[in-house]
Amino acid sequence: MTSTRRTTPPLQSQPLAERAREMLLGAIREDRFPGGRLPPEAELAEQLGISRGTLRAALQSLSAEGVVSRRRRHGTFVNQHVLRSSMPLNRLVSFATLIEQSGYSASTDPRQNHIDQAGADEASELGLAEGTPVLRLFRLHRADGEPVISVADVIPRERLIYPPSRLRNAETTFAFLAENTDTVADYATAEIIPRVADAQDPAELNLVPGTPYIQLREVLFNPDGERIALSVVCVVDRLVRLSLLRRGH
Repeated sequence: MTSTRRTTPPLQSQPLAERAREMLLGAIREDRFPGGRLPPEAELAEQLGISRGTLRAALQSLSAEGVVSRRRRHGTFVNQHVLRSSMPLNRLVSFATLIEQSGYSASTDPRQNHIDQAGADEASELGLAEGTPVLRLFRLHRADGEPVISVADVIPRERLIYPPSRLRNAETTFAFLAENTDTVADYATAEIIPRVADAQDPAELNLVPGTPYIQLREVLFNPDGERIALSVVCVVDRLVRLSLLRRGH
């Protein structure tokens, strides 16, 4: 009896379609599918240890995001240009991975966080009362040692399940919320704002005053539609470019 070689590790506990999507996305990022073509559904479902129905749900999710294209009678193909050389707004991979895919060595400064009070604008965006206790979380990502992306998150204190001194590390805001709060992020809305650096802002990116950069103001929502975090991302887009995928259907 011959054994079937697994392209991806078996699934563990999690909603199966979501877990299958994550495993497929990981395999795609690691170029495990020769020529960018996924195996037939029956073979891929066996590799993952799931039903074909669960696999189809995962593939449909990746297709809706533009990661793969499903062609009738031809199969499923990876859209490599969606994953590389730019920062897709749907955040398919971490910032560190995006920096590496842009050809740089990625590193992240130690996380900074403290408890503060929500300002008027932050409170309005999160649906809170002004002065509500919040966690401020800051991360700075570097490309070949040069600051390239700063991320400043604001999370209601009441959402945390650990005290600030015991918060768990995570690469992304989505992962941080899943690890350290009583909820998870389901999606985010983003406002894209072209900005010009001045002498004070954004200080962490070391930009010469007058240098253009991009700011994203994202509000993150949980599956119940509640606003659970505000994330302000500043990007030196000469190093990591932003892209927006639009589908024709």
